[in-house]
Amino acid sequence: METSRHISFAILAFTVFAGGTLLLEHTGFFAGAFRTEILARVDAGGVVSVGEAVKVRNVSASDKASAR
Repeated sequence: METSRHISFAILAFTVFAGGTLLLEHTGFFAGAFRTEILARVDAGGVVSVGEAVKVRNVSASDKASAR
């Protein structure tokens, strides 16, 4: 007795749709549609060095220890 291999229409349709979308994106039709650019500006005053971060962490840890 043979078993039937039934492929769901929804799975087949989704696979064709996803493959077509990836192909169109790759060929340039949707170029940039699935990408976002992050535009940011960093001021020199807003940058924290590793040394400053460790110092602040150590100070806050000692404050917690002295409060106990």
